Amino acid sequence: MADSARIETEISSVFVSQYRGRWLFAGLAVLLAIAAVDVATGFKLRLAVLYLIPVLIFTWFIGRLFGVMFSILACTSWTYVDMMAGRYHEVPKLLVWDWGALLLGFILLVVGLSALRRALVNAYFQSRKDVLTGLVNKGGFYQVVSAELEMCRRYKRTLSIAYIDCDNFKMVNDRFGHHVGDNLLRVISKTMVRKLRTSDLPGRLGGDEFAIMLPETSAEACRMVIEMLQQRLLHEMKEHGWPVTFSIGIATFIRMPSSIEETIHQADKLMYAVKQSSKGAIKQEVFGT
Repeated sequence: MADSARIETEISSVFVSQYRGRWLFAGLAVLLAIAAVDVATGFKLRLAVLYLIPVLIFTWFIGRLFGVMFSILACTSWTYVDMMAGRYHEVPKLLVWDWGALLLGFILLVVGLSALRRALVNAYFQSRKDVLTGLVNKGGFYQVVSAELEMCRRYKRTLSIAYIDCDNFKMVNDRFGHHVGDNLLRVISKTMVRKLRTSDLPGRLGGDEFAIMLPETSAEACRMVIEMLQQRLLHEMKEHGWPVTFSIGIATFIRMPSSIEETIHQADKLMYAVKQSSKGAIKQEVFGT
């Protein structure tokens, strides 16, 4: 860990020293450009920043459409104040020019900011997504379950977690190859997405282990859903000729545990109890009764 941090620091230092002159030149160029526009427009550019702040806030937190609407309102208000101050008495046509140029600049900034936000959001969700299966990965699953725990704790709701392990998965990889194993995991994920409710959240926690969050689901209803899913998964395995079964642990919480780790651990422990006994079965326990 220390070596990787040192290497990263050295690479950053080389990059900075190598391009320091270019960064300095670019910064000075931007500063001079802003100063030139400021001189040409008097105090108008500095005032634009004050008008632009609420526009950018609306764009970031509410959306591009509201940013554009607020841009029109801000530019119109600014131009109206200038008109009342007598700025356009000598050249009335300048009013339309100033309003249009100002609005164009605001809208370009709104579009750019909304595109940046969309890219950041997409990157964030991609980092929470399992590349192979398309399900949420361990980090994404933990984050959603953690938020759901707070909701269940606040509104006294029930929460169930099902932990699923693929029995004999290594046998498939050894006999058919890892590409077949990857395809098997994709079939599992697609089956989960098709057969579960939209409110349920399936995720891949790593390797051949999956988990499902079932919010506001009683122990009986959860058992029925998971049994149905297990049968569908077994059917898919049989269709493809894969000797895989599924060991499943279900932890249903009436009273929420103190942490997300404890929640997953209880379901994981139940799954391992199945693995150590018969495999291919379901074991459920209700906590907090």
